[in-house]
Amino acid sequence: MDKKRYVSAALAFIMLAALLSSCGESASNPDPAAPQESGAAADVKETEVTTAAEETDGIENTDMNGWELSILSYNGNWLTWANTVVDVEGESGDVLDDSIYRRNAELQERFNFRLKVDNVDQVQAEIGKIVSAGDNAYQIYEMNEGNLLAYLPYISGWEDITGLRLSESWWNPEATSVYNISGHQTALAGDVTLSPISRSVCMVVNKNIWSAYGDPSTDLYQLVRDNKWTVDSYMAAARSVKSDLNGDGQMTADDLYGLNMGRGFKGYIASFLAGSEMNFTSKIDGADVFTLGENEKALGLVTKLVDALGESGYYYNEDTSVHGFAPSDFFKNGHAFFTQGVPHDIYKLRDMNDDIGILPMPKYDESQDSFYSAAWGGAVWTLSKTFDKADDNAVRCMGTVLDAMAWHTEKEIIPIYKEIALKTKTARDDESADMLDIIFGSIYFDFGTNIVYDAVIADTVLAAIWKKKSSDSIVSSIDKNLAKINKFIADINEQAAQL
Repeated sequence: MDKKRYVSAALAFIMLAALLSSCGESASNPDPAAPQESGAAADVKETEVTTAAEETDGIENTDMNGWELSILSYNGNWLTWANTVVDVEGESGDVLDDSIYRRNAELQERFNFRLKVDNVDQVQAEIGKIVSAGDNAYQIYEMNEGNLLAYLPYISGWEDITGLRLSESWWNPEATSVYNISGHQTALAGDVTLSPISRSVCMVVNKNIWSAYGDPSTDLYQLVRDNKWTVDSYMAAARSVKSDLNGDGQMTADDLYGLNMGRGFKGYIASFLAGSEMNFTSKIDGADVFTLGENEKALGLVTKLVDALGESGYYYNEDTSVHGFAPSDFFKNGHAFFTQGVPHDIYKLRDMNDDIGILPMPKYDESQDSFYSAAWGGAVWTLSKTFDKADDNAVRCMGTVLDAMAWHTEKEIIPIYKEIALKTKTARDDESADMLDIIFGSIYFDFGTNIVYDAVIADTVLAAIWKKKSSDSIVSSIDKNLAKINKFIADINEQAAQL
């Protein structure tokens, strides 16, 4: 599996410690990013000063004479599951937002350029109209990565923009390389926004349920440490807690289930496959090919996951859409032992009464070397086709500003995101620190999951399986939709080659 992993263990550890240090935080402070006068917030300010004194971005100061960088981004009404904030209007006391504001203000003053960011519900609906009209209103368009094929007629390759040090950590090079298609860098997955790290899938567990209905002598954290946290051990735990709480002889929304399908059926399949070091596509002679139907090991895992749906009390998700999530309140109110989540929405559990813990996605078996956390469905950056690459000054300004923004995000904003904005009451034990260390150290991007899955696999193969909820439909669903999937991949490569 061609994993695209990133996020340093050092930075990850900062986040983990911060998450856990909030265990005693009062539920009366509902804002996880609320300003503080002392303690963690003061420590962050001191860290920022030290960082600024010891590190620089290595970029030469340049007077850009008011050059404008214009970006069309999401406003948060639709792409709610990832953090895509590029700019804020001013300092408000929100530690994370203020750090973004300061980054932008300081860089604009340093380079004498102007940053213009507009936000809409659906960027894809706007890019076609604007670029087709030859309008250079925006140079950069944020893109939900599953929409790449729709964006290709309106974008240009980043490879011609000088000053972008794409091999450096602030561009998450292994993630960004996923979007290098047919020789063109179609998109960037760098640290300009927090989208990538806000998307890492993990498992959240209700510890009270485990004590009351499971086997409290089994330490789930120790299973992870001993390399025994596998799909089979997850399945055993999920199956062991089901209970007909109201005693009516049937499993309803009032009862106790093993799994709240918190990322929907689509997320259920993709995250377990990824965690098991498997995927929908593989590299064959340098080309990305849909190979799930030929991978017997992966088919066996999907079969196991789908067969479990037929077991009473195993899972809860009444949404008929392959994209639909089970309601988070179902888990919060103590009706499921497991739920799947991502950092951007785990904070919503901060006022949950029961104690919870956090685990990585399980491995396939004990022979697997590492844990893996899929991070798909977020936003990446594309370059408008109307951007004039013949304008050497604009090219230099673009590369300089973006590289500086990404560098300062990695060094200054991500630590704040980890230390302050994600301080919640969710991780309520010291063991979760180790677990989160694993999760944030194993985020990866992949062509099949990040580009092809939401675009075509989910609405075809996965939708058919979800509708029937039978493993008998897996192979036939793949066969029926194989031509459509292969055409999508061919179209992606063909149109990318024309950039």
